[in-house]
Amino acid sequence: IGERYGVAIIGGDMVGSPVVFITVGLVGVLGVPSGQPLLRSTARPGDQVAVTGYLGASSGGLKLMLENLTVGQEAAEYLRRGHRRPEPGVAEGQILAQAGVRTAMDVSDGLADDLSKLCRASGVAARLYADRVPAHPLLREAFPENYLDLALYGGEDYLLLFTADSETMRAVLPRLPEGAAIIGEVVAGPPGQVAIVESTGGETVLCRAGWDHFR
Repeated sequence: IGERYGVAIIGGDMVGSPVVFITVGLVGVLGVPSGQPLLRSTARPGDQVAVTGYLGASSGGLKLMLENLTVGQEAAEYLRRGHRRPEPGVAEGQILAQAGVRTAMDVSDGLADDLSKLCRASGVAARLYADRVPAHPLLREAFPENYLDLALYGGEDYLLLFTADSETMRAVLPRLPEGAAIIGEVVAGPPGQVAIVESTGGETVLCRAGWDHFR
């Protein structure tokens, strides 16, 4: 992947320690013609919320391997690959930037939790529709009872979560990979609050979910 995106690993820090640890510093340049970075802090009430592809494969793959579960071969290969070889959304980020999207972040700690982070940075709240969250058919096949939890809270998919007005969304969605979908909307409310709307019409205000680095 480093070769594909022109990333070079250079240098190194030589220290002594009783435990093994790896520290990485990343330096780069903004590679979009507009010169405008994608930020977490620019979402506005009325924006739609979307993702650039299917969610839940990484957490499904981890669950599959940790619990030594048996599923179909195609599903197993898809889920293991999703966990072991996630693809960075570089091309998707460039598409978003070129289309005029200004608000985005990657999904690393879980969709619901990362949407809360984005909203907190922007000083807004959001409503997320559970039945619109894109989960691949192979994830549904492997985990028919809890695929939605894996997609909402699993994390490490590294696709992009973004917001934009409806006109921009109509222009950009056809250019994104399979699975890209509008999943909610930005609303005025307590910064960081995410309400998950169930298919039955019920609504749950999200409490902390997803990966917490300090827990």
